[in-house]
Amino acid sequence: GDESQQRATRRTLIRTLEVILRMAHPIIPFITEALWQKVAPVAGIAGESVSIAPYPEAQLKKVDHEAVASVNQLKAMVDACRTLRSEMGVSPATKIPLLTLGDSDFIQQHAAVLKALAKLSEVKVFDEEAAWQTQAQSAPVSVVGNVRLCLFIEVDVAAEKVRLTKEITRLETEMVKAKGKLENEAFVAKAPPAVITQERQRLADFEDTLHKVKDQLKRLA
Repeated sequence: GDESQQRATRRTLIRTLEVILRMAHPIIPFITEALWQKVAPVAGIAGESVSIAPYPEAQLKKVDHEAVASVNQLKAMVDACRTLRSEMGVSPATKIPLLTLGDSDFIQQHAAVLKALAKLSEVKVFDEEAAWQTQAQSAPVSVVGNVRLCLFIEVDVAAEKVRLTKEITRLETEMVKAKGKLENEAFVAKAPPAVITQERQRLADFEDTLHKVKDQLKRLA
């Protein structure tokens, strides 16, 4: 950002650190005292010791709900990118482009943060669905609010079809195992409720993933 944004960021970080030191002092007194003596003057806080400084109190009236919503949306987008990586079998360390459609102002404003947190090489913002579809091709898509996200990589279509077919077979096998357990009266009678709930959740997760993988394979056809 520009100089004013950088100053605001530094001020927020210092003030946040000062509050954290006051909160943590009862638990880790010595190190927080040493750090507070350095941080407090920079934060504009006067006092002899963090031990006699007032304990932080919540100021709910100062909560910026718009900022909270923006951060939550950004976190959801980062999570979506990580999920797409997992579905595509792409290493978390590999930087690849992100193609987005919708809410272009928000994406452009937070592109730098999104790139850093989601390990992206670039963030391409599209305003027209046709252009976005052309670029996205058959890659899996994630939706966050009114934004569609797609990680772009050059795909060997034949090899990807083989990989997806194997994944479908694996998922169907796991579903058969899970259904077999849940349909086994002896298992249901003896297993703790938590285990049964877990097995039902596994089955639901397999079904959801299978639907997504089949959709990917269909788009490659």
